[in-house]
Amino acid sequence: MKKVIILGGGIAGLCTAIALHRIGMNVQVFEKATQLKTAGAGIILAPNVIRIFEEWGITHQLKKQGQFINRFVISSDKGKSLSKLNENQFPEKTIAIHRADLHNILLQELKSVPVYFGKKAVKCHQHPHGVTVLLNDGEEVTGDMLIAADGIHSVIRKQLLPNISLRYAGYTCWRGVTLLENHMKLSAELHEIWGPNGRFGYLPISKTKAYWYMLINTQPNNRHISNYIVSDLIERLKNYPQQVTDLLKLSENHHVLKHDIYDIPTIDQYVFDNIALVGDAAHAMTPNLGQGACQGIEDAYILGMSLSEHPDSGLQEYQKKRVYRANKISAISKRVGVMAQFEHPFLCHIRNLMMKTTPQAFYQKQNQYIFDYHY
Repeated sequence: MKKVIILGGGIAGLCTAIALHRIGMNVQVFEKATQLKTAGAGIILAPNVIRIFEEWGITHQLKKQGQFINRFVISSDKGKSLSKLNENQFPEKTIAIHRADLHNILLQELKSVPVYFGKKAVKCHQHPHGVTVLLNDGEEVTGDMLIAADGIHSVIRKQLLPNISLRYAGYTCWRGVTLLENHMKLSAELHEIWGPNGRFGYLPISKTKAYWYMLINTQPNNRHISNYIVSDLIERLKNYPQQVTDLLKLSENHHVLKHDIYDIPTIDQYVFDNIALVGDAAHAMTPNLGQGACQGIEDAYILGMSLSEHPDSGLQEYQKKRVYRANKISAISKRVGVMAQFEHPFLCHIRNLMMKTTPQAFYQKQNQYIFDYHY
């Protein structure tokens, strides 16, 4: 039985552990955080990964704790509809859920797999007997292969590809989860509002909770922007539709996350002998398609399938199947972000006009490529 070291206990890492455990591998997971984080953020599980979870038998738990999302609506800051996507294309195949709830579901699926917290990789070394990883507490662990799912700041990627640097996307993001009051009912849709003062998105992630996010163009580490609290966001978006203000007023400042948005340039190598990169370690992308975590889940599934069908060359098979698709989706996401973050009123007007006149078939074709993925 092959022994596999997985670095990273996030979504990609836990899903990789599930996929490899299912094909009979001896798996250990090492996570740098000292405990599971429950900070407020939601996640959208699109049709391309719901099929994976259905195969793994955990979709019923996602449905129980999450919320179906049936369409994606984009509107202007004046409340005018610009685009409606996914309507009737993939009914009841997208689920929104709190990230902490998803983490717990994945951990429950890994009952017999050890997950060690407070264990950060320092460096790794390949040798004839496999791979050895040095951890921050001085412990060394050895396995037949190493799967680096240690995120956008991956220690392993930095060691293997030292010239790859993070790229700032040009905007920063606030995210929050709020309890909905009885009078506030949200449709089963992801709604984004694009306007010159920023982009605001919101969606239900359970029967009682909503997830919202806001993106503003700015320089990285902008001290003034970093000090924004919820009341500042409300003031900035006071001319947006009323539901924006209503949702923000329900949020508490200490429940709001704030991050500058980065990705990494696309790379054409995910596998280095007995080491493989998965998730953000391989293809950290901007959040504009909601596919960051989904592509990590795809990585996990394809890696497991490749190692099951090709025991001796599975890692190379994984690379062949994943590089082009993940890089293409990353590039699409980057382009969408540029368009969505227009600030100049004239550019916003032209963009909005183009979106309203673009045939739905164009968006459906793009959705088909992303969501209707056959493994």
